[in-house]
Amino acid sequence: MADWDDARFVLALSRNGSIRSAAKALDVNHTTVARRITALEKRLSARLFEKTPLGYVLTASGRVICTAAAEMESILISSERRIEGADTVLSGDVHIHIPDIFDEWVSEKIALLSRQHPRLNLLITNTVSVANIAQRETDIALRFSQAPPEDMVGRKLCKLPVALYAGVDFEIDESIDLADQPWIRWDKPFLNTPIEQLAEEMSHKASTTLYVTTYHSITNLIRNGAGIGLLSPWFADKDPKLKRISPDIEKGAMDVWMLIHPDLRGVKRVKAITDMLIDLFEQKKFS
Repeated sequence: MADWDDARFVLALSRNGSIRSAAKALDVNHTTVARRITALEKRLSARLFEKTPLGYVLTASGRVICTAAAEMESILISSERRIEGADTVLSGDVHIHIPDIFDEWVSEKIALLSRQHPRLNLLITNTVSVANIAQRETDIALRFSQAPPEDMVGRKLCKLPVALYAGVDFEIDESIDLADQPWIRWDKPFLNTPIEQLAEEMSHKASTTLYVTTYHSITNLIRNGAGIGLLSPWFADKDPKLKRISPDIEKGAMDVWMLIHPDLRGVKRVKAITDMLIDLFEQKKFS
């Protein structure tokens, strides 16, 4: 067969399901993807994909190529990480994935680390989506999880408490059940998290519900009187525009994990950041 450069086009199309999505993932033109797949099929005298209404699906021959491509990708990534493990100074790239709830809090420490080590290049992503560590979408991830992946190096940093809050000027009629108040909640993909399972239980009668995808959005909507919602006392109790309307609710508490790929354990620049995050959460837990 050809080389890794051919196989990665097969892998990208199998993962993304469409020519355009594969092209975006590979950072090439969509015609390049189509041309390379067609040329490879011709060279192998075998169809690698069937085009269906749901996208491109691997044939039996395609699965053979795709499996080999995935193995090659894993070997290349692992080799790169082992080489990086020989670092002796804090320099190079580190990608950190942090949910936006911790953005301001963690950024202060990251800024200090960056000033101390100007050769350290940090890329910080602030989303609640789950980054794929194995495929190196990130090097270090803070993740809300009750069951972190077993193939990653993980450390539980804390259990984040939650309570119910409203805007400081939001009037709550005590004769009305909380479930009948307008609610601000996480969007449907997060329904299986403890905080959303609690919100579902408490707000099932709510006639008005706003769904959002960031913690800052929930906080800002509650601040501005759009409704009530579950926030963390670690941040909300210090906000003068919010008022607490419940004690801590243990049922909704969220485990926060720090995850890295096993191959990155010996990389000094990664360890410097993970040590900083561990210290930061330890100080918060006992403050």
